[in-house]
Amino acid sequence: MCGRYFWNDDAEDAFLEDFPDLAGEVMRLRAGDYTPGMSAAAIAAGTGSGVCMEPLLWGFPGFDKGRLLINARAESVKDRPTFADSFAGRRCALPAAGFYEWDKKKEKVIFTLPDRPILYLAGIFRPYGEEKRFVVLTREANASMEPVHDRMPLILTGDEVLPWVSDAAKAGDILTKELPMLKAERPYEQISFEF
Repeated sequence: MCGRYFWNDDAEDAFLEDFPDLAGEVMRLRAGDYTPGMSAAAIAAGTGSGVCMEPLLWGFPGFDKGRLLINARAESVKDRPTFADSFAGRRCALPAAGFYEWDKKKEKVIFTLPDRPILYLAGIFRPYGEEKRFVVLTREANASMEPVHDRMPLILTGDEVLPWVSDAAKAGDILTKELPMLKAERPYEQISFEF
């Protein structure tokens, strides 16, 4: 599950190393948290063989009024009618410094890559009227995420972003790749007192 991710200034230099052609677009990456329903800058296939930045809203309208679908399972994204068209032709990557998840005690845990200040969340998008909306793809959690949640985002490296957004066959291979081990940090420890 991925329901909140964040961007910070530390990730900006790494983003510019990965995508120097998008230097003029970096101002679209607003520092802070991104939550469902918000607009976010996403990397999508551009003209020719490049990439571009697209403003997208997080969440497909759900089947229940007022609810959003914010994630899609990578294992079934190619087959589910809600997501299949988007996977076939509208894939995106969300630049992030990291993401949050909450454990069983409802304590927030921050997940980042241990050796790099940036990661990319694999997503798909589609138009809804005048808007374009995205969902984040998730997979079964690896050992670094399992103690907190049984699902985790499909994380891309900078080198995987272009194949992900522009080549459906390579994107299909990326769906089943080994996910990186993550660093988990708790921003605070809750204190309990016994009386």
